[in-house]
Amino acid sequence: MINPFFHTPGRRFIALAALVAVVAFGWYAVQPVYPRCTIGVGSGSLVSAGTSAEEMEAVARQAYEDALADGACGPSHARFRDWIG
Repeated sequence: MINPFFHTPGRRFIALAALVAVVAFGWYAVQPVYPRCTIGVGSGSLVSAGTSAEEMEAVARQAYEDALADGACGPSHARFRDWIG
């Protein structure tokens, strides 16, 4: 008689944990990373002390886009690209 691999609960748990680990690692590997800029992102933009987090993020995003257009920053890329060179 053939004994199925997932017959015992321990094997089932190990297989599920391995699958979750592979999926989590794959998700982490494809997350975008942004290279360091030669100028500070957000430089030249004045914001008041009472600015909300959403507005600060919008200002930082616009400064990054401006620096990207000027060639001061490189484009974002998947994290695993750093690992493979």
